[in-house]
Parts: sequence; structure tokens; C-alpha cells
Amino acid sequence: LVPSLEPILKNLTFALQKYQAKNMLLLYDAIGSLAEAAGSALNRKELIKILMPPLIQRWNKLDDRDRNLFPIGECLSAIAVAVRSGFLPFAQPIFNRCLQIIHNTLVEQNRVRKMGENARLSYDHAASSEKEFIVVSLDLLAGIADGLGSSVASLVGNSKCLMLLFECLKDPDGDVRQSAFALLGDLARACIGHLKPHFDKFIPISAANIDPHKSSSVCNNASWALGEMAFHAGGNDMAKYIPGLMQRLVPILNGAVKDYNNPSLMENAAITMGRLGLVSPEIVAPHLHHFSKAWCNNLCRILDPKEREHAFRGLCSCIHKNPKGIVNAVPELIIAIASCSQPSEGMANMFHTILKGLHQMMGAKLGNGCNQKAFQFVMERYRVAVR
Repeated sequence: LVPSLEPILKNLTFALQKYQAKNMLLLYDAIGSLAEAAGSALNRKELIKILMPPLIQRWNKLDDRDRNLFPIGECLSAIAVAVRSGFLPFAQPIFNRCLQIIHNTLVEQNRVRKMGENARLSYDHAASSEKEFIVVSLDLLAGIADGLGSSVASLVGNSKCLMLLFECLKDPDGDVRQSAFALLGDLARACIGHLKPHFDKFIPISAANIDPHKSSSVCNNASWALGEMAFHAGGNDMAKYIPGLMQRLVPILNGAVKDYNNPSLMENAAITMGRLGLVSPEIVAPHLHHFSKAWCNNLCRILDPKEREHAFRGLCSCIHKNPKGIVNAVPELIIAIASCSQPSEGMANMFHTILKGLHQMMGAKLGNGCNQKAFQFVMERYRVAVR
């Protein structure tokens, strides 16, 4: 596919000039899918020069209330993630327009809320459809933040992005909050310095949305965003919030909520707990015995290598601080460690240290209740002699 990108893009952009509205939806989807498949291979000046001008021309022609913004917004988001720094020349006007669309939609919603009950009821359906403009704008902002990384900081710092984001996090509509928390997480990764001064607003509202009784999708994104804020901010900035966050996460890990069978929900809780444990093990570790079994079980589900590493490093940091907290969950710990098929050198060293320490503390009892094949495999792999 990569060697043929130039002729493919030429044909796609030619079609942009010829296709009518119905076929344009398929074309935007095809371009977005191509960007996702090609990834960084698309970040070449000659390819961007072919692709972006006709798309920007289309984007600029559409009115802010034109629903055709939805498919082209999704397409641009996929391109921003793929070409990364290559999107920078186009980012500012798109970024600012998304903020303007969000602002105008929120202003209109506030106007409706102040109207009489009858007028508000007659406007319900229209107001609901207007939410889609906020969602697509938030998703495009998230794509830009993901693609540009730290380069998005200047766009955030010179705009009302965080103020508008906070308003979206308070929105009663679940789809809006879901996209808003996704953007919050991406901004935490890209420009945590802009978020830190506002933690007293963003962290409590994120914690309040870790509530699967309302929406597991919103809960997922809120949990993920909190983990990103914790990891990138560090323990000093997070310490005072961690006890309250644990009160939200532990019931999910332990299956004490109605959506406990949602694997994604429990996986995100395990990742976030790992990141909290990584930055502040002295706060998380004393409570390890309350959720160690469930935490280990859910760590096995994590597929993303970076998130898996963060989660396991957090667990190991907590065990190092409080080894007695894992004693009743050694069989689950062994299975979790065995599930790491390709640990980094740093993580392998942590496993060795933890297993050696537990063996010194528990002796021959360490393997009690364990799957013996897994136990033998893990102890041999991480060079811990068992007598």
C-alpha cells in the first residue's frame, strides 16, 4: 500500500472534486481508513500537499451548522493522528473553528434552558441533534491533540479550550461527556502543564463520572483520563486526590457494580490503579489487600504494551512498599506475570525483584495454590531459585 500512496491520493482527491453529497460520505470514509492504515507513512510533504488542500477547501466551504461537517471532521481527525507533525500547518484554524462551534452550541443551549418549559420541550429534539456538533468538534480536537502531541500546547494556551472542555464535562448528555473525557486524556498526554493549574476542577468531575451505573462508556473515558493525568503529572500533584479516586476504582475492580462483567471497564480501572500506584505507591500500597486478586486478574486483559507496562510497574511498586498485601493473591499474581509474553527489560527486572522478595518472605509456601506449570515457568524465566 505505501509505495502506491501517491497515485491513490491523486485519485481520491480528484474524486473530491467530482463526487456529489451521497458518494462524498463514502469518500471521506475511504480517506480516513487509508490514513489509519498508512499511519506515519502518510507524513511526507509531497503526499500532504496532494491530500490536504482539497480537504481544507471542502471544510472551509461548509457552514458551522452543516451536518456534512461530521464525516469530514472524522476524516480530518484520522489524518491528524496519522501524519502527526505534518498536520501542524493546518491545525490552528481547524482547532479554533472547533472551539467556536462548541462555544456557539453551548450558548444556544443555555439560551434554551432559560426559556419557558413549553418552549424548551418543543426544542428538545433539535437541541439533542445539536449535541452532535459538539461531539464531532471534541473528537476532532482530540485527534489534533493526539497527532500533534506537545505541539498542541500553544493552541491550548492561547485559546478558551480548557474552559469550554470543562463545560462539556458537565453536560448532561453522555455522548458529549464521553468525547470530552477522551479529549481530556489526550491533553493530559500532550500538555499536562496547562491542566495542572485546573486539577481542582478537572479531577473531581472526572472522579464523579467513574460511575458505571450511569454510563459505562463515560466511566471508561473518565477513568482513562484520570490515569493519563496521574502518569504525566506525577505523585506530588496527584497525592491529595488518590484516596478519593481509589474509592471509585476499587468497587469496579472487585466487581461490586452492575457492569462488573464489562471487560473494558475493569481493564481501564486496572490501568488507572496501576498509574496511581506508579506515581504514589505509598498511598495505594497500604490498601493492596483489598483488591490485589481482582487487580491481578484484570491485568491479564490489557493488550496495549504501554498501558500494560504502566499497570504492572504500578503493581510492582505497591508490592515493594507492602509485600504482605499480595500474599493472599500470589496465584493470581503468578498468572498475571505469566501473561506478559514480552516484558521490557525494566519490567522483567521488577518481576525478578518482586518474586525474589516474596520467595525470601514466604519460602516454600510461595507456590501454594498456584498453577504449577505457570509457577515453574515464571520462577525460571525470572531467575528465582525455588528450594
